[in-house]
Amino acid sequence: MIDSANNDSEILKRRLHFNLLYDFYSPLLTARQRKVYETLCFSDLTLSEAAEVLGISRQAVYILARNVMNKLEGIEKDLCFAVNTRHLEEKIKKLESENESLREKLREKEEDKQPCLTH
Repeated sequence: MIDSANNDSEILKRRLHFNLLYDFYSPLLTARQRKVYETLCFSDLTLSEAAEVLGISRQAVYILARNVMNKLEGIEKDLCFAVNTRHLEEKIKKLESENESLREKLREKEEDKQPCLTH
């Protein structure tokens, strides 16, 4: 059961990785490559189901999908947009957190400076 959960987790990570790459680089793919990827990945079909929808063999779907994924990985290796974007997003989150922390400290200092009003 644990192995299955780990395998599912790895499959999900891989799918998310390729969907991110597809978001960045789909314009660099041919219309046929996009159709195969979208049919297989976005419709969550098996190779056989995708083959039926696309009107090609199961083997052709497998080869085309593998080629698309290899192409996406190759483009990312050359351009690094996805990895750089992920790093920038992490830095932005860290800066936002630090900014909120500084604002909180500033509010606390302002509250401490408030003079006590007595009647």
